[in-house]
Amino acid sequence: MKESELKTKAAVLSVALLLYTASLTTPAIGAIARAFPGVSPELVKQIAALPPLMTILGALITGQLERFVRKKTILYLAITIEFLFGGIIPALYGDMTFILICRAIFGLGYGLIFPLASSLVADLYEGRERDSMMGLKSAVGAAAGIVFQMIGGYLAVISWRYAFWGFLLLIPIFIVIALVLPEPVRKPKPAASDSAFCGLTPGTWYLSGLNLLYNIMIFSFMTNVAIVMAEGKIGNAAQAGLVLTAFTTGAFAAGLFYGRIARIAGRYTAALAVGLVGLAFLLLIRVHTYPLFVLAGIIFGLGFGIYNPALTLLVVGSAHPSTATLAVSVYIAFQGIGQFLSPIVLLYITTALGLHGPLAAWTVAGPALLAASMVIILLTALLKPKHRPVIPG
Repeated sequence: MKESELKTKAAVLSVALLLYTASLTTPAIGAIARAFPGVSPELVKQIAALPPLMTILGALITGQLERFVRKKTILYLAITIEFLFGGIIPALYGDMTFILICRAIFGLGYGLIFPLASSLVADLYEGRERDSMMGLKSAVGAAAGIVFQMIGGYLAVISWRYAFWGFLLLIPIFIVIALVLPEPVRKPKPAASDSAFCGLTPGTWYLSGLNLLYNIMIFSFMTNVAIVMAEGKIGNAAQAGLVLTAFTTGAFAAGLFYGRIARIAGRYTAALAVGLVGLAFLLLIRVHTYPLFVLAGIIFGLGFGIYNPALTLLVVGSAHPSTATLAVSVYIAFQGIGQFLSPIVLLYITTALGLHGPLAAWTVAGPALLAASMVIILLTALLKPKHRPVIPG
């Protein structure tokens, strides 16, 4: 591989690092709560909850902004927003209301970056190399999430303000992007491109909607694992954290080897991903020992790590080449909506089915995802190769 190609790949993957900077401040939430004893814990939790919600808006803005502005310009704007409002300003000024405002603006900048991390891969690479790079993007992100969280944790021990100073790490990333990342060549726009969502196909909306359903199911893993382990006397908070680390490790491995996995599984890659997540949920509702929870976490991570690049590539392929960013923007916005709706929808379903307790959501999610995997396999086998498989969420 030429040195210039290696540098370009490093620059493209550095954009993925920006998607996990929120992990820098997550460990500081407890320290912030202690520093503001007069503020309700629910309000303090919004420090973590606000950015994902604003990501939905930011992602949609990127999809439209990219029609008129260069991608690197959008990246510069987003990094500046993340750097100033995500870290520097909250570190200097300590009023809780102001911190929450900054976190909302940070989420907007975060959302601007999210679609670009995938569309840059789609713009600069093709074929198997595109598959491998999309997987590496997920792997780099998984590793960055662990590293940033560790850095944020160490800094938060000194002071919650120091965790925000961790955003100084954005400076070298900004330099790499500015000096090395090439500006993708603009592709010809489709006819009648005046429409805000021109270039998207019914398949784009279909995949995005099904991704919403998928995220409603899977998000219950992140929100419930510590509660299930505590109430089932399977492990403490530290051990629950290790289960989540096992999940991240599985996602990292899946991303690292995604190119090979996709070549072997072929058209059934999405079915494999959804099936692995469903299997993990099935294990989680049936096992009651800590080692098996760790195993389930790894299996969940493998499915999660395969699903993200597989579905992103399908979404990119479903739209006109000039609207890859817009397609990913819609896809990510639906993903955020699914995560936001997850506890609400699952509570409604479990209540309707008469299911109660911390395992109720998983009891719905596991069978639903396994059934979806079987449907994908069936439909993929029946459809001709030139057609894209239907991907239930």
